[in-house]
Amino acid sequence: MKQKVGLLVDSLYVSKQIKDFIDLSLTSNNYEISTIIVNNSSVLSEVPRKKIFKYIQRKGFSKFINKVFFVILYRLEKKIISRKLIYKDFYNIYKLAESDFEVIKVSPIISKSGLSYTYDDSDLEKIKRANLQLLVRGGRRILRGKILTCCPNGIISFHHADNDVNRGGPAGFWEVYKKQPRTGFIIQRLNEELDGGDVLYKGFIRTSWFYSLNKAKLYEISNPFLHKTIDEITSNSPNLKIYPKTPYVKKLYTVPNIIQVLNYLLKTASIYLRKKVSRFFGRRIRWSIAYQFTNSWLKPDLGSSVKIQNPKNRFLADPFLIYRNGKHYCFVEDFDYSRDQGCISVYEIRKEGYSKLGKALVEDFHLAYPYLFEFKGELYMCPDTHAKNDIRLYKCVEFPLKWEFEKTLINNISAVDTSIFFHKDRWWLISNMDYSPVGEHYSQLHVFHNSSPIGEDWIPHKSNPAIFDPLKARNGGFIIDKSKLYRVYQRQGFNLYGRAFGVAEIKSLSTEAYREESLFEVEPDFFPNLIGTHTYNYSEGLLVFDYANNSNKKSGAI
Repeated sequence: MKQKVGLLVDSLYVSKQIKDFIDLSLTSNNYEISTIIVNNSSVLSEVPRKKIFKYIQRKGFSKFINKVFFVILYRLEKKIISRKLIYKDFYNIYKLAESDFEVIKVSPIISKSGLSYTYDDSDLEKIKRANLQLLVRGGRRILRGKILTCCPNGIISFHHADNDVNRGGPAGFWEVYKKQPRTGFIIQRLNEELDGGDVLYKGFIRTSWFYSLNKAKLYEISNPFLHKTIDEITSNSPNLKIYPKTPYVKKLYTVPNIIQVLNYLLKTASIYLRKKVSRFFGRRIRWSIAYQFTNSWLKPDLGSSVKIQNPKNRFLADPFLIYRNGKHYCFVEDFDYSRDQGCISVYEIRKEGYSKLGKALVEDFHLAYPYLFEFKGELYMCPDTHAKNDIRLYKCVEFPLKWEFEKTLINNISAVDTSIFFHKDRWWLISNMDYSPVGEHYSQLHVFHNSSPIGEDWIPHKSNPAIFDPLKARNGGFIIDKSKLYRVYQRQGFNLYGRAFGVAEIKSLSTEAYREESLFEVEPDFFPNLIGTHTYNYSEGLLVFDYANNSNKKSGAI
C-alpha cells in the first residue's frame, strides 16, 4: 500500500515545477500525493496597492525600490528565457483538479514580518486526520511551529542554493553575480532554523552566465530529485544520508539592491557582447593535443610536451591511446568547423614524431570521446554519441581505420563521455547523464554494471548519481595502472567548459558503493595563453592530453 504524502501550497494554481513533481509521483510504488493543503490567507488575495503599502511599512522605502528594480530585471529575463524552446513552459501556471486529491484548506497565522506562517491547533488537527507520512512545502513562506512535526517524517522542502554558503535568495542569482562555477540545491527536512534543517540530498550544477537561465536549469535539473528523495523515505527500507552540518558564517542573502542590479547588468551585458563579437569575427575556443613519452604519468612536466598541429579549420581533442604491435595509436575527436561536428581520427605517435593515419569513424552526427577497450580478443570503441540520445558501441573490423556499429548499449538517454572497464568480476560503465529536459552534462556521474560489456541490461548503481558536482563529475579520461583505477575528471569554470582537470583514484567500487579520492588537479598553465584543459590519458609509456585557447577559426591558426 502506498504511503500518503501531502502537498502544502498557497493556491490550487501551481508552478510547472510542482506539476512536474506530481506527475513524477504517479510513477512511484511507494507513495502518492493524496492530499493538497491550501493556505487560505488574506495576504495572498490582497489588491496589489495594499500589498505594496504593507511591504513599505515592513521593509522601508529603499528596500521597496530595490524590489522594484529586481522585479523589472526578473520580468525582462523572463521574456528572454521563455523564447528558448526547452524553457517555453517554465513559467506556466497549472490548475490542480480538486477531484484528484483530498483538499484541506487552512488559515495560516502570518508573522509581523510577513515572511513566516504558523498554524493553530484546529488546522493542525485537520492535517493530522489525513494520516500523512510527510508534507512537501510548495509555498513561498517560511514555516514555523508545530506544523513542522505534525507528520512522522516532518516537512520536506527545496532550498535552491548550497545552504553552507548561501541561505536566503533569490534562487540562482548570487552565484551568477559572484561568477561562482557551481550553483547548489538541497532537499531538507525543515526545522525552526532558516535553511538549517537536516539535509537529505544535495547537488550542484554548473552556473550559467545569466540569472534566469541559471534559475531555470537549477529548477529543472533538481526537480526529479525531490521525487527520488521522497520515494526513498517512503520505501520499505529507507537508506538516507544525512549530510553533516557546519557553522553558517555568511550573511543571509536577500533581494539585491539597485547598485548590485546595475552591476549585474553590466557584467552580463559584457559577457553577451563578448559572445557576439567572438561570433562575428569567427572566434571560438579551439582545442589542441600534446603528448610526451614518460614513465611517470602521475607527475610529468607537461610544459615539455610535443604539440600536434591542428588541421586547418578543424581542432583535435579528447585523445585516447592504444598500444598495438609495438606502436602507439591515438584516437581523437576531429572537429570540423564547416560541418559543426566531429568525427574520430587516428594518429600514430612515435618518439621521432607523429603522423595522421586517417578517419576511423564518421557519422552524420557529432562524435567525440573515443573510449577504447578490449573484450574476448576484439577491440571496441564507445564514443560520445549524445546527438543520437543513446550510448553506442562500435567494433573494429580492420585496425585502426575500419569500424562497424555493433549495438546500442543504452537507449533514450542524454549521456556523454562514457567509459567502460572491468573490475572484480563485473563490467562497469560510467557516464555523464541528465534525466531532465535541459541536457546539462557537466554535473552528474552515473555508474552502471553488467556481466558483459556488450550486454544491454546495464544495471544502474544504487548511489546514482555517484557524483553530483560540476567541479569533478564529468569524465576526462580513464587510466588503469597496475590494477588500480584512475578516473580523470573535468573541473568546469564560470561560463567556461573544461577549465581544468583532475585525477582521482577509485578507492571503492561495488554494486553498493562508489568512492574516489582526488590525487591532483592540473590548471591550464603549462603553455602560454591557455584557457582550458580537460582530457588526460596514458598507456605504455605515452601520455596525451588536450588544451584550449581562443582562436580565429577562419585563419586556421592554433
